[in-house]
Amino acid sequence: MSASDGFAPLRGASVGALSALVTATAHTFGGGMFPSDAAIVLLVLVCTAVGFATAASPTAAAPRAQLLVVLATAQAIGHLLLTAVDGHHHGSMLTQQMLAAHAVAVLAGALAIRGAELGLRRAVTSLRRVLPLLAALVVDENRIAPPLPVYRVPESTLLLDLSGCGNRGPPARTA
Repeated sequence: MSASDGFAPLRGASVGALSALVTATAHTFGGGMFPSDAAIVLLVLVCTAVGFATAASPTAAAPRAQLLVVLATAQAIGHLLLTAVDGHHHGSMLTQQMLAAHAVAVLAGALAIRGAELGLRRAVTSLRRVLPLLAALVVDENRIAPPLPVYRVPESTLLLDLSGCGNRGPPARTA
C-alpha cells in the first residue's frame, strides 16, 4: 500500500476527524473538564493538520503500526493542547485514568479506520467484478419482438382533418 492507493485522502480525513473527536472525548472521560470553544477550535486545526500529513505521507511497510503511531501522536498533541489552553485541574501530568482513556481511544480509532478501509476495498473489488457483467447486458438495438403496427386513416395525412369530408357526425337531413 502506498500513499497513491486511493485510500490516502480517506485515511487522512478519518485520522483527522477521529483524532479530534476521540481526543476531546477521552480527555473528558479521563478526568479532564469538557474543552472550551477556543480549545475545540485549536484541536480541530491541529487534528486537521495531522490528517493532512497522514494523507500526504507514504504508508510504511507496517501500515497498522504507522496508524497507531499517528493516532497516538495526535492524542498526545491534543492532550497537551487541551491542558495548555484550558488549564485543566489535573495539571500537565497524565493520570492513570487519562492515560487509559487516551490509549483506548487510539486502539478504537485504529480499528475503526482499518475496518472502514477493509470494507471499502471489498466494496470496490465487488464493483470491479460486477460492472463488466452489467456492461455486457446492454440491450441490443435489434428487437426480438416485431414493431407495433401503426394504424392510419388512408384518406387524410393531416393530424386534424377540417375539410368536412368525413363520415362521422349526425346523419344528413333528407327532406
